Amino acid sequence: MTWRAMVIGDIHLRTNENTDDTIACLEFAALVARERQVDAVIFGGDIYEASSKPAERAAFGSILHQLAGIPVYGIAGNHDAPQDVAVFNLAPGNLWLETPAIVEAGPVDLLMVPWAQRAFLAASGYAGEAGEQAGSAALAAMLRAMVATRDRPGHPLVVLGHLQVCGALSSSAQPMVGRAIEAALGDLQDLEAAFVALGHVHRPQELAPGVEYIGSLTCHDFGEEAEQKRVGILTVEDDGTASVEWVSVPCRKWYTVEASIDDQGEPEEYVCQGGEVLRGVFSCDLYNANLRYRYTCDESQQHLFDHARIQSEWGGDKCHTLKIVAQVTRADRIRSADVAAAKTVEEKLAAWGRATETPITPAMITKLHELEGETSHVNG
Repeated sequence: MTWRAMVIGDIHLRTNENTDDTIACLEFAALVARERQVDAVIFGGDIYEASSKPAERAAFGSILHQLAGIPVYGIAGNHDAPQDVAVFNLAPGNLWLETPAIVEAGPVDLLMVPWAQRAFLAASGYAGEAGEQAGSAALAAMLRAMVATRDRPGHPLVVLGHLQVCGALSSSAQPMVGRAIEAALGDLQDLEAAFVALGHVHRPQELAPGVEYIGSLTCHDFGEEAEQKRVGILTVEDDGTASVEWVSVPCRKWYTVEASIDDQGEPEEYVCQGGEVLRGVFSCDLYNANLRYRYTCDESQQHLFDHARIQSEWGGDKCHTLKIVAQVTRADRIRSADVAAAKTVEEKLAAWGRATETPITPAMITKLHELEGETSHVNG
């Protein structure tokens, strides 16, 4: 018998300017789940960004209502506060876990592994308190024991884990590091599961055949702007073979406008995504997007980036949000005894030119005298 499930990664539901995007993507996922007539929907943890608010619980409860009739399985992530996901066990057919367990999901055994807690590992008889390396070994031993003693060893096994796996890459393409208990990829492969669906890392990625990070449901910051967000339709056959179809979600786009000063002394602007310049981007493409305007210049050029002008040309109803980021290079202060000793302003200018290897042109000197004359006129 074929078993089909939708897998959904980190949601991080929170009340901010992008809540509407998160809810819209959840509603899209619920619609796809109903249209595909899946046998289950499984959530990979981090439903919330932090301890949930009533409005956030109500919003997610509405999504579960749209999934009524489809068994829903979910695990707690490291961002989920105690009982924040367990409360959804009140809905018929749903199972949300804060501690590891193997559950029977139709013809499939589902090994559900919430965020690893050292205290739980130690209380369960595994040496998980002696540091990260010992905690990782304890986690691996516990999962092996759970699989080895399951009631239905002949049924296909699917692993759902909110885990930090050694070797996974963050959205910045850097290896994940931290003080979390890490799971070793080899230990997960040794479980001989039909598929391992992972939450926690927002960047979608395949660690090995049949072991994948689902990725977050939507973008959460500009570091994720180039990532294609998705949900998966996992299909498991009786013989234990599995395949997954990734479905892109219509989440809000995030773009960066990179700006600097060109050779003519004018601002030069490029719309980018993930550092790659986009060609043929019109203003309508930026509508409803989160936009970051990031300019790079030195102190003498900063006046060329008028924030009111940037807000007028790029913000307002042209995008969803606009964030202006200034990267200003501070000019080195030239301290020269010749400049200090110079008597007149013209002599100081000449001394400064020698100290900074800046040519002082006759036009500059003429302009200096004009400014001196205007100052004398005002003071007089």
